[in-house]
Amino acid sequence: MSFQDQLMLWNHAALKVVDVRRSILAPGEVLPPSKLAASTFLCTVRGRAQLWLDQTPYATDLYPVCHTGKGTSYTVVEVSEPLEYYMILYKASLIMPSREELLRMQRASDPFQSAFGFAPHAPFSLLATVEKLYQQWLKNSALDKLHAKALFHQFIYETLQQLSVHKETATSQRLLEQAVQFMEENYAQKISLDLLANQLGCNPRQLQRLFKAELQIGPMEYLLRLRLERAKDLLTRMQAPLIQIAEAVGYSDSYYFSRMFKKYSGLSPSQFREQAGCRDNPSDLSPSYIVSQKTPMYSVTDENAIHYQCQNTGSSPITSEAHRLAQSKGGVTEATYRTISHRKGELDLAHTPEKIVVLDYQYIDQLFSLGHLPIGSVFGTSDTSVLLPENLSGKLEGIKRLGTKDEPDLVAIAETSPELIICTQIHEHLYEELVAIAPTVVLDRNEDWRVSLPVLGKMLGKEKEAQKVIDDFNQKIVSLKDALAAKMNGKTVSLIRPRDNMIRLHTTAHRTAKILYRDLGMAAPSMAIDSKRTSSFIGLDAMTELNADHLFVLKDDSNEELTREYQKSAIWKGLRVVKANQVSTFNTTMWIGYYGPIAINRVVDQIAEALL
Repeated sequence: MSFQDQLMLWNHAALKVVDVRRSILAPGEVLPPSKLAASTFLCTVRGRAQLWLDQTPYATDLYPVCHTGKGTSYTVVEVSEPLEYYMILYKASLIMPSREELLRMQRASDPFQSAFGFAPHAPFSLLATVEKLYQQWLKNSALDKLHAKALFHQFIYETLQQLSVHKETATSQRLLEQAVQFMEENYAQKISLDLLANQLGCNPRQLQRLFKAELQIGPMEYLLRLRLERAKDLLTRMQAPLIQIAEAVGYSDSYYFSRMFKKYSGLSPSQFREQAGCRDNPSDLSPSYIVSQKTPMYSVTDENAIHYQCQNTGSSPITSEAHRLAQSKGGVTEATYRTISHRKGELDLAHTPEKIVVLDYQYIDQLFSLGHLPIGSVFGTSDTSVLLPENLSGKLEGIKRLGTKDEPDLVAIAETSPELIICTQIHEHLYEELVAIAPTVVLDRNEDWRVSLPVLGKMLGKEKEAQKVIDDFNQKIVSLKDALAAKMNGKTVSLIRPRDNMIRLHTTAHRTAKILYRDLGMAAPSMAIDSKRTSSFIGLDAMTELNADHLFVLKDDSNEELTREYQKSAIWKGLRVVKANQVSTFNTTMWIGYYGPIAINRVVDQIAEALL
C-alpha cells in the first residue's frame, strides 16, 4: 500500500486511546513476552535494548519509534543501557458508512495492524507530544481525557509527517543508486532523461531534482561527465581511432564528441592523449562521483544568488582560444566580446545576439525590461489570455510559440534559426539537442530574477540598464516594507494554490513567497516556514491549523473549479480569515509564471492594494 493510501485510511478512521504507559527497564532486565490488547505505538526516550514484535527484532537505538497491531507478541531483551519508553495503545475503525474502496484498501493492507519502526528526523518534538499525552492520560476528568485524545491526534500527525520524510529519504537514496548504476552499465547506449526515468519507474523532473539535491548536477550532466571520464581512460590506454573512442562512450558524431571533450577538459582528445601518453595499464580514473568524490565542475557560491563556476584553476585553454578567434574576426572588440557563465560552463559571445529563443516564459519579462523581446518562446498551458501588464501583453503576438515549458518544440525552435537559446535546468535532458541548434545558456529556474537579470544584461551589453531596473525595484520594496510594518503589526500572510485535489502551500523558500516574507518582512504562519522545500501539500481541513491573518489565493484556468468547490465548503466558510474578509485572489500566471521585474512589480502593487 502506498503512503498516500495509508493517509487516506488514517483520515477516515475514528481513533480511541485505550491506554498510555511509561516503563523503565534496568540493564540486564528482561520484559517477558505478552500479547498486545490493541494497536500500539512504542516510543523510546533513552536507552538501548532489543524489542521483539512477533518474530521481528527492532533495536531501540536504531528504531526509537515502533508500531504494531493488536495481538502482536512483544518482548524486550538485551537491555544494555537503562531503557525508558512509552506505549500508546489505541483502537482505530473506519467511520461508517465508509466507501467500499476504503474497506477494500483496509482489507488489503491495514495500517493500524502493520508493524514498522523508524528513526524520526525531529525526535524531540515527537517525544514532547508523547510526554504531554501521558500526563493528560493520568488525569481523570472528562476534559483531560478529551485533551489526551487531541494530543493523540497530534502525535499521529507528527509521526506520519516524519515517517513520510523518512520514507522519501530512503526511497530517494535507492533511486539515486539505481540511476547511477544504470548509467555506469549503459553509458555507451543512447540514454535520455525520459528513458532513464522509465527504467526506474519515476518522474523525469523527480529524477532531476534528486540529482541536483544530492550531487549538485542533473542526471544528463552526470552521464556526460561519466562518458568523458571513460573517454579519458580509453584515450590513455588505447591508440584506437577517435571515432571508435567516441562510439565506445556513446557518441556517434566524433566532431561533437571532440567539442564536448575540449569544453570540459580544456584539451582536445588528441592533445589529452599526447599529454597523458598511451600506456597499457588500465587507468585508475573513476567516473563515479558517489564513489570517487571528485570535485564537481560546478558549485554553488551563494545561498540566495546561485552562481555556477568552472572549478578549473587558471585560464581555460578553450576560453582563451575562443577569445583569440573571436577577436580575429572583423568588428569584434573587447566591449562586444563577453563570456557568460552558466550551469553548463561558459559561453563565449563575440556579438550581441538579436534572435533569442527562451524556453521559460519568465525570460520574456526579463528581456523586455531591458528593451528586447525574444523571437520565440514556450508559453503557459493555462490563462493564455492573462499574460503580463497591458504594456507587454500586446507585444507577445509577434513571438513564435515553441510549445510548452515542459515540452518545447525542437523543430519549431530550429525553424526560428536563433542566435542564442536560453533555458533552465528542467531542459538539461535536451541540452545536446539544443546546442546542436544554437549556442545555449542554461540558467537556474528558481533563481531570484535580480540574479538572472544581470546575466541577461551582460548578454545584451546592457549591464547598467539591468542594474537600474533592480535598484528601482529595491527602492520600491524598502518604501512598501516600512508602510506594511506599520500596518500589519506582526499579522501573518499565507500564499496558497488549490491544485490536484489538495492545497499547495507556498513556503518561505518559494521565489514569489520570498517577496512577502524576505523582501517585505511579513510574518509567515508556522506551517509555511521551510528553508528547503518551496511548497507542501495540505488538505482543506488543515487550513484551520494554518490560521493565517491574511490569505492570498492563486487561481487560473486549471484550478478555477477546484477553488470554487473549496470556497463553497463549510470548512472554508468557517475559517477565521474568511469571516474577517481578508482573502485576496490573484492570477497564478502573473504571480508565478512571468517571473521578472515587470510582473513582480505588478505583484508588489497588488500586495499593497490588498494590505494597505
